[in-house]
Amino acid sequence: MRKLWVLALKEARLAFRDVGAILTMLATPLALTLAIAAAFGGGGSSPIADIPVLVLNQDTGQMSGTLVDALLSDQLGDLLEPEVVTDEAAARARVEADQVAALVVIPPDFSARLMPVGSMELRVDSSGAALSQAADTDEPPAVVEVYASPQWRISTAVVKAVVGQVLERMHLVVQGYNATMGRLILVGGLGAANQDQLAQAGQSVGEQLVQGAESENLVRLEVTSTRRPFNWLDYSAASMAILFLMFSATAGGRTLLAEREGGTLPRLLVSPTPAITILVGKMAGVALTGILQVMILWGASSLLIGAYWGEPLGVAVTILALVLAATGVGALIAAWAKTPQQAGAIGTAVTLVAAALSGSFFPRMNLPAWVQRISMLTPNAWGIELFTDLQAGDVLADVLPLLGGLLLLTLAYYVAALIGFRRQFE
Repeated sequence: MRKLWVLALKEARLAFRDVGAILTMLATPLALTLAIAAAFGGGGSSPIADIPVLVLNQDTGQMSGTLVDALLSDQLGDLLEPEVVTDEAAARARVEADQVAALVVIPPDFSARLMPVGSMELRVDSSGAALSQAADTDEPPAVVEVYASPQWRISTAVVKAVVGQVLERMHLVVQGYNATMGRLILVGGLGAANQDQLAQAGQSVGEQLVQGAESENLVRLEVTSTRRPFNWLDYSAASMAILFLMFSATAGGRTLLAEREGGTLPRLLVSPTPAITILVGKMAGVALTGILQVMILWGASSLLIGAYWGEPLGVAVTILALVLAATGVGALIAAWAKTPQQAGAIGTAVTLVAAALSGSFFPRMNLPAWVQRISMLTPNAWGIELFTDLQAGDVLADVLPLLGGLLLLTLAYYVAALIGFRRQFE
């Protein structure tokens, strides 16, 4: 046991004395996590805020003013940073220069199309449930344009969603007004002359209804959950740590082949120390290095950028199980590869493919179900599943089934690696 411990400490010391290894194990994943924090926000803060957007109102009617007021409202103050402009050419140039995320253009006929005035023809179906448009019903609807910058993709998607929601609310109010007016005409039996007068009065009422829908929140939807919401920064901190743990584990397994070619390993194997002790000791050194690596990343990302990994006990046990699994992959590659170069190429390929399949670069829940199932053959997928549950508020007892599945996969790795080691080194 003492010899095994000495070998493990030796491997860990060698890894942490290597500047290149330090860059790969610690500096690179931490830098990537910091970059994600800068791009999407840190901790529990909103990832997107103060989106610069220009608003060009070409309409003189009251309905377009309602849309502008909605975009300038305090309710969107933290999300949008709108600016009302009058020069369309200059505004489009600012979007093309990526100075702002988007330009919202309200067309000249916006109010007229939304709430037709004057010559409105009121037609009611037999049920009295609907009231038709104006005389020129075949004309296309007015188009509110969102002129977007390709460099602000996420921000422009937010602007589009906000404008779409406001327009939808206005449209629903207008449709409700139309249906109500149609029912009044049907029930009251009003003549054509009175219909025109009623339409004029209803026009004013409809405008007030739309303004009220945008200025007051009569009904508010509030969504609550017993679990913590998904946070991209938390997710990325853990997934980047898993990714670079796999790089370290596969590189550690490759050193066995390098020592065999250099003659160091054969000299150790002819010593009184059993071969299995030497091999286990070296892989234990790789595992110890991995544990220290992920623990340091856990502490650094938590302190520097406020990333939350989960309940400490659950995180610690998950790190231990994950490192054992990653080391098993490294041992498996080293046991069956013929040269250090071949082991390096296989290790890099396995690590990158496993990262892509498991969701290291994007939320795992967005992957197709069949990809998620296939990825469970990798430690990456199990690690991301475990940390996602812990970050959502689960404790160690809640993730025990996942830990059990990861340990079974780890056992399969080591059994296959042991067969390969006996073939190569005994």
